[in-house]
Amino acid sequence: MKANWILAGVGIAIGTGVLVAIGVLGAYGYYLGPVSRQATDWGSFGSVMAGAFTLLSSFATIGTLLFLYLQQMKNDEKQEKIDLQNQLKEKKHDEVVEKQLKALTFEQYLNHRKLFIERLNEQATFFKDEIGFPNPERVYNGIFPKNSPSHCEYRVDLVDPQDAKACDLTDCVEIYRSIGLLLENYGDKEKHLKLVQQIVHMQGCLGISYAGNHREGDIYFVDLNAGLNIYTIEETLIRIESVLNSVLFYTGNEALPQIHHKGQSSLMRDALYDTIANYHRAKGGIEIRHTIKALPFLHQLYEDSQICFVVTERLLEESYIALAELFSSHEEIEKLKDHDYAGRLMDLIIYEIGAAKEMYTLEPDQEAILKRIDVTSWMAKRSLGLQCD
Repeated sequence: MKANWILAGVGIAIGTGVLVAIGVLGAYGYYLGPVSRQATDWGSFGSVMAGAFTLLSSFATIGTLLFLYLQQMKNDEKQEKIDLQNQLKEKKHDEVVEKQLKALTFEQYLNHRKLFIERLNEQATFFKDEIGFPNPERVYNGIFPKNSPSHCEYRVDLVDPQDAKACDLTDCVEIYRSIGLLLENYGDKEKHLKLVQQIVHMQGCLGISYAGNHREGDIYFVDLNAGLNIYTIEETLIRIESVLNSVLFYTGNEALPQIHHKGQSSLMRDALYDTIANYHRAKGGIEIRHTIKALPFLHQLYEDSQICFVVTERLLEESYIALAELFSSHEEIEKLKDHDYAGRLMDLIIYEIGAAKEMYTLEPDQEAILKRIDVTSWMAKRSLGLQCD
């Protein structure tokens, strides 16, 4: 609409200039008569013509300027349309790129999570399906809390322990280190309880669920198999080491030092057994389960065999050696189901108790201890289904 007005203005300006020029010439001819032969008349006519055409050129200039302004407006409108089209094309291109990036990120997230879960399953296979990972996605989300279908990070940095969140990578590393320190304690029963709790917690953070068969000496925490056995503490630690170091490798971190050798000590086994079996704060929460009913009595005999009436000698040296070998592996413990093996073991123990009783016949304190040990031995024998003479 504005362009039409400008065109009208251009026409009016040019028309006005032409009309004025014609009007001036017409008036000149009407009032001054026919063509003159006088030079002065032609001079006056020239002045009139100059003025008329000056006026005409002025209007023509105005018209030209209006026309140029119109052209500039058209060019600006055309450029605006082109710019708008380019913006729309660029926006569509950006939207396509953004969708492609989102699709790529989503695919990376799915592949990253899939590979993580596959690594966990490889760990289960490596340990002959004694462990499983029933909820691997929870483990992934705990280790990679920032990852989602729209965002995927491959590296996880360890942070200050105070800033750690439950079951994230830093939390797992700190629990692992605390287990290593607790394994160096043999005397503090409260730390023994904390050790069991931390091992259970560590496996929970890593999503480890014990899937193996029940074995003699399995430790139960709040009536659930803790995946920890009193005779093979190191096996649980090896599983934890392997899974955690696999996760650390996947997150771009260095492996942690091994700690399973600290669980191989008979001192740790004996101390932990004593705490769980006898410490009042362990009752009802932590227990060691046996199907061979004689094992608690044999453990008591093992402890009693180490009593020293003479500083340099154990009270029941041969019994101690035999029982130490018995508790060294599950294979040895399974031998108790062999009637002949169990009979030979108990004969050895009862014979050595009898010899000790003869040696300390005139010493009341020692006799009282030996009498208690003798009662324990007969209870063990009866629990094994052996005939008591």
